[in-house]
Amino acid sequence: MTLTDPLHDTLAQLRDSSDLRVWSVIVTLMGDLTVMGTPGADASGVSGQALGKVMAALGIRPEATRVALHRLRKDGWIESTRHGRRSVYHLTPDGLAQTKAVADRIYGPARPTPDQWHLLVLPPQAEDDGSFDSLIAEGFSELIPGVFLGTSAPQTTPDALHLSDPNTELPSWVIATLAPPKLQIDSEQLRNAIDRLPLDALHDLPALDRAALRLVLLHEWRRIALRLPDLPVEAICPALQVRGLVQEALSALGPLSIEELTS
Repeated sequence: MTLTDPLHDTLAQLRDSSDLRVWSVIVTLMGDLTVMGTPGADASGVSGQALGKVMAALGIRPEATRVALHRLRKDGWIESTRHGRRSVYHLTPDGLAQTKAVADRIYGPARPTPDQWHLLVLPPQAEDDGSFDSLIAEGFSELIPGVFLGTSAPQTTPDALHLSDPNTELPSWVIATLAPPKLQIDSEQLRNAIDRLPLDALHDLPALDRAALRLVLLHEWRRIALRLPDLPVEAICPALQVRGLVQEALSALGPLSIEELTS
Protein backbone atom coordinates (compact mmCIF):
# COMPACT_ATOMS: atom_id res chain seq x y z
CA MET A 1 0.00 0.00 0.00
CA THR A 2 1.32 3.42 -0.89
CA LEU A 3 0.57 5.94 1.81
CA THR A 4 2.65 9.07 2.00
CA ASP A 5 3.92 10.33 5.33
CA PRO A 6 2.48 10.92 7.85
CA LEU A 7 -0.30 8.50 6.86
CA HIS A 8 1.98 5.49 6.53
CA ASP A 9 3.55 6.16 9.92
CA THR A 10 0.13 6.60 11.51
CA LEU A 11 -1.17 3.35 10.08
CA ALA A 12 1.94 1.50 11.23
CA GLN A 13 1.73 2.97 14.73
CA LEU A 14 -1.88 2.02 15.27
CA ARG A 15 -1.41 -1.40 13.72
CA ASP A 16 1.62 -2.17 15.88
CA SER A 17 0.48 -0.58 19.15
CA SER A 18 -2.54 -2.84 19.61
CA ASP A 19 -3.20 -6.55 19.63
CA LEU A 20 -4.30 -6.89 16.02
CA ARG A 21 -6.33 -10.07 16.22
CA VAL A 22 -7.40 -10.87 12.70
CA TRP A 23 -10.82 -12.27 13.60
CA SER A 24 -11.58 -9.08 15.55
CA VAL A 25 -10.47 -6.89 12.62
CA ILE A 26 -12.89 -8.78 10.36
CA VAL A 27 -15.72 -8.23 12.85
CA THR A 28 -14.87 -4.51 12.86
CA LEU A 29 -14.90 -4.40 9.05
CA MET A 30 -18.16 -6.27 8.61
CA GLY A 31 -19.79 -4.33 11.41
CA ASP A 32 -18.76 -1.03 9.81
CA LEU A 33 -20.12 -2.10 6.43
CA THR A 34 -23.38 -3.08 8.09
CA VAL A 35 -23.85 -0.07 10.37
CA MET A 36 -22.31 2.73 8.30
CA GLY A 37 -21.89 1.33 4.80
CA THR A 38 -24.09 1.35 1.75
CA PRO A 39 -27.80 0.53 2.09
CA GLY A 40 -28.33 -3.20 2.25
CA ALA A 41 -24.66 -3.90 3.00
CA ASP A 42 -25.64 -6.57 5.49
CA ALA A 43 -27.71 -8.29 2.78
CA SER A 44 -25.13 -8.12 -0.02
CA GLY A 45 -22.23 -9.23 2.18
CA VAL A 46 -18.55 -8.84 1.35
CA SER A 47 -16.67 -11.02 -1.10
CA GLY A 48 -13.60 -12.98 -0.16
CA GLN A 49 -11.69 -11.02 -2.80
CA ALA A 50 -12.64 -7.67 -1.28
CA LEU A 51 -11.91 -8.88 2.22
CA GLY A 52 -8.54 -10.20 1.12
CA LYS A 53 -7.58 -6.86 -0.44
CA VAL A 54 -8.18 -4.80 2.66
CA MET A 55 -6.59 -7.41 4.95
CA ALA A 56 -3.50 -7.44 2.72
CA ALA A 57 -3.41 -3.64 2.88
CA LEU A 58 -3.06 -4.00 6.65
CA GLY A 59 -0.20 -6.48 6.25
CA ILE A 60 -2.33 -9.49 7.22
CA ARG A 61 -1.41 -12.70 5.38
CA PRO A 62 -4.05 -14.68 3.46
CA GLU A 63 -3.40 -17.69 5.69
CA ALA A 64 -4.23 -15.66 8.81
CA THR A 65 -7.39 -14.34 7.18
CA ARG A 66 -8.54 -17.86 6.29
CA VAL A 67 -7.94 -19.09 9.85
CA ALA A 68 -9.86 -16.12 11.24
CA LEU A 69 -12.79 -16.70 8.88
CA HIS A 70 -12.92 -20.34 9.92
CA ARG A 71 -13.01 -19.32 13.58
CA LEU A 72 -15.76 -16.76 12.98
CA ARG A 73 -17.89 -19.32 11.14
CA LYS A 74 -17.34 -21.86 13.91
CA ASP A 75 -18.29 -19.30 16.58
CA GLY A 76 -21.47 -18.33 14.76
CA TRP A 77 -20.40 -14.79 13.83
CA ILE A 78 -20.42 -15.12 10.05
CA GLU A 79 -21.72 -17.39 7.34
CA SER A 80 -20.73 -17.71 3.71
CA THR A 81 -22.47 -18.36 0.42
CA ARG A 82 -21.05 -19.33 -2.96
CA HIS A 83 -21.63 -17.28 -6.11
CA GLY A 84 -19.87 -19.19 -8.85
CA ARG A 85 -16.24 -19.32 -7.77
CA ARG A 86 -16.64 -16.46 -5.29
CA SER A 87 -17.31 -16.76 -1.57
CA VAL A 88 -19.42 -14.01 -0.03
CA TYR A 89 -19.44 -13.50 3.73
CA HIS A 90 -22.32 -12.19 5.83
CA LEU A 91 -22.89 -11.61 9.50
CA THR A 92 -25.20 -14.26 10.92
CA PRO A 93 -28.46 -13.03 12.52
CA ASP A 94 -26.75 -13.39 15.91
CA GLY A 95 -23.63 -11.58 14.69
CA LEU A 96 -25.77 -8.80 13.26
CA ALA A 97 -27.72 -8.48 16.53
CA GLN A 98 -24.51 -8.27 18.57
CA THR A 99 -23.10 -5.67 16.17
CA LYS A 100 -26.16 -3.45 16.36
CA ALA A 101 -26.34 -3.84 20.15
CA VAL A 102 -22.99 -2.04 20.57
CA ALA A 103 -23.22 0.32 17.58
CA ASP A 104 -24.16 3.35 19.66
CA ARG A 105 -21.22 2.78 22.01
CA ILE A 106 -18.89 2.97 19.00
CA TYR A 107 -20.55 5.46 16.66
CA GLY A 108 -22.82 7.46 18.99
CA PRO A 109 -22.06 10.59 21.00
CA ALA A 110 -20.44 10.57 24.41
CA ARG A 111 -22.80 10.63 27.35
CA PRO A 112 -22.94 13.97 29.21
CA THR A 113 -21.99 14.50 32.83
CA PRO A 114 -24.88 13.26 35.03
CA ASP A 115 -26.90 15.51 37.30
CA GLN A 116 -25.88 13.38 40.23
CA TRP A 117 -24.23 10.09 41.13
CA HIS A 118 -25.93 7.22 42.92
CA LEU A 119 -23.96 4.93 45.20
CA LEU A 120 -25.41 1.61 46.29
CA VAL A 121 -23.93 -0.62 48.96
CA LEU A 122 -25.39 -4.11 48.92
CA PRO A 123 -25.61 -6.59 51.80
CA PRO A 124 -23.15 -9.51 51.77
CA GLN A 125 -25.67 -12.05 50.44
CA ALA A 126 -26.83 -9.87 47.53
CA GLU A 127 -24.68 -11.60 44.90
CA ASP A 128 -26.57 -14.84 45.43
CA ASP A 129 -30.01 -13.28 44.85
CA GLY A 130 -29.13 -11.74 41.47
CA SER A 131 -28.84 -8.13 42.69
CA PHE A 132 -25.38 -7.74 41.15
CA ASP A 133 -26.58 -8.74 37.70
CA SER A 134 -29.66 -6.54 37.99
CA LEU A 135 -27.60 -3.44 38.83
CA ILE A 136 -25.14 -4.06 36.01
CA ALA A 137 -28.10 -4.38 33.64
CA GLU A 138 -29.28 -0.96 34.88
CA GLY A 139 -25.92 0.59 33.96
CA PHE A 140 -24.22 0.49 37.37
CA SER A 141 -20.52 -0.31 37.67
CA GLU A 142 -18.95 -2.11 40.61
CA LEU A 143 -16.23 -0.02 42.26
CA ILE A 144 -15.28 -2.48 45.00
CA PRO A 145 -17.04 -5.71 45.97
CA GLY A 146 -20.67 -4.93 46.77
CA VAL A 147 -20.40 -1.19 46.07
CA PHE A 148 -21.92 0.11 42.81
CA LEU A 149 -21.94 3.52 41.12
CA GLY A 150 -24.64 4.71 38.73
CA THR A 151 -26.25 7.81 37.27
CA SER A 152 -29.89 7.16 38.12
CA ALA A 153 -31.80 5.83 41.10
CA PRO A 154 -31.82 2.03 41.08
CA GLN A 155 -34.87 -0.12 41.21
CA THR A 156 -35.86 -1.35 44.65
CA THR A 157 -33.03 -3.39 46.17
CA PRO A 158 -33.87 -4.85 49.59
CA ASP A 159 -31.53 -3.99 52.46
CA ALA A 160 -29.25 -1.86 50.24
CA LEU A 161 -27.76 1.45 51.36
CA HIS A 162 -28.53 4.03 48.67
CA LEU A 163 -26.77 7.41 48.67
CA SER A 164 -26.90 10.19 46.06
CA ASP A 165 -24.50 13.08 45.52
CA PRO A 166 -25.10 16.14 43.27
CA ASN A 167 -21.34 16.80 43.18
CA THR A 168 -20.29 15.44 39.79
CA GLU A 169 -16.58 15.48 40.61
CA LEU A 170 -15.33 12.03 41.52
CA PRO A 171 -12.23 11.14 43.57
CA SER A 172 -9.22 10.19 41.51
CA TRP A 173 -9.29 6.60 42.75
CA VAL A 174 -12.84 6.19 41.45
CA ILE A 175 -11.87 7.55 38.03
CA ALA A 176 -8.84 5.23 37.98
CA THR A 177 -11.14 2.29 38.78
CA LEU A 178 -13.56 3.18 35.99
CA ALA A 179 -10.81 4.15 33.53
CA PRO A 180 -7.70 2.02 34.20
CA PRO A 181 -4.32 3.42 33.15
CA LYS A 182 -4.05 1.10 30.11
CA LEU A 183 -7.35 2.42 28.78
CA GLN A 184 -6.16 6.01 29.21
CA ILE A 185 -2.82 5.22 27.53
CA ASP A 186 -4.53 3.59 24.54
CA SER A 187 -6.83 6.60 24.19
CA GLU A 188 -3.87 8.96 24.31
CA GLN A 189 -2.03 6.98 21.61
CA LEU A 190 -5.05 7.08 19.34
CA ARG A 191 -5.49 10.81 19.94
CA ASN A 192 -1.85 11.47 19.08
CA ALA A 193 -2.11 9.42 15.88
CA ILE A 194 -5.22 11.27 14.70
CA ASP A 195 -3.69 14.64 15.58
CA ARG A 196 -0.96 13.96 13.01
CA LEU A 197 -3.39 13.12 10.20
CA PRO A 198 -4.02 15.74 7.49
CA LEU A 199 -7.78 15.35 7.72
CA ASP A 200 -8.52 17.73 4.86
CA ALA A 201 -6.48 15.56 2.47
CA LEU A 202 -7.76 12.11 3.40
CA HIS A 203 -10.51 12.14 0.76
CA ASP A 204 -7.81 12.25 -1.94
CA LEU A 205 -6.41 8.84 -0.97
CA PRO A 206 -7.17 5.85 -3.20
CA ALA A 207 -10.24 3.87 -2.12
CA LEU A 208 -8.27 0.92 -0.76
CA ASP A 209 -5.95 3.17 1.23
CA ARG A 210 -8.90 4.99 2.75
CA ALA A 211 -10.53 1.67 3.59
CA ALA A 212 -7.38 0.39 5.30
CA LEU A 213 -6.85 3.59 7.28
CA ARG A 214 -10.50 3.77 8.28
CA LEU A 215 -10.42 0.16 9.42
CA VAL A 216 -7.31 0.48 11.57
CA LEU A 217 -8.59 3.69 13.21
CA LEU A 218 -12.01 2.22 13.80
CA HIS A 219 -10.63 -1.05 15.10
CA GLU A 220 -8.44 0.72 17.65
CA TRP A 221 -11.36 2.92 18.74
CA ARG A 222 -13.70 -0.10 18.97
CA ARG A 223 -11.22 -1.80 21.31
CA ILE A 224 -11.31 1.30 23.52
CA ALA A 225 -15.05 1.99 23.33
CA LEU A 226 -16.05 -1.55 24.28
CA ARG A 227 -13.82 -1.39 27.38
CA LEU A 228 -15.49 1.77 28.66
CA PRO A 229 -17.94 1.14 31.53
CA ASP A 230 -21.61 1.89 31.06
CA LEU A 231 -21.13 5.26 32.74
CA PRO A 232 -20.30 8.74 31.36
CA VAL A 233 -16.60 8.41 32.21
CA GLU A 234 -15.54 10.27 29.06
CA ALA A 235 -17.21 13.40 30.43
CA ILE A 236 -15.21 13.30 33.67
CA CYS A 237 -11.87 11.93 32.44
CA PRO A 238 -10.08 14.16 29.90
CA ALA A 239 -7.62 11.37 29.04
CA LEU A 240 -10.50 9.40 27.50
CA GLN A 241 -11.89 12.20 25.36
CA VAL A 242 -10.95 10.91 21.91
CA ARG A 243 -14.40 10.01 20.54
CA GLY A 244 -14.88 13.35 18.76
CA LEU A 245 -11.51 13.10 17.02
CA VAL A 246 -12.28 9.57 15.88
CA GLN A 247 -15.62 10.63 14.45
CA GLU A 248 -13.97 13.58 12.67
CA ALA A 249 -11.35 11.28 11.11
CA LEU A 250 -13.94 8.69 10.05
CA SER A 251 -16.05 11.44 8.51
CA ALA A 252 -13.03 12.72 6.56
CA LEU A 253 -12.30 9.21 5.28
CA GLY A 254 -15.92 8.54 4.37
CA PRO A 255 -17.87 5.31 4.85
CA LEU A 256 -16.72 2.00 3.48
CA SER A 257 -18.73 0.50 0.67
CA ILE A 258 -18.77 -2.83 -1.09
CA GLU A 259 -18.01 -1.07 -4.38
CA GLU A 260 -14.88 0.55 -3.01
CA LEU A 261 -13.48 -2.73 -1.71
CA THR A 262 -14.13 -4.61 -4.93
CA SER A 263 -12.86 -1.95 -7.35
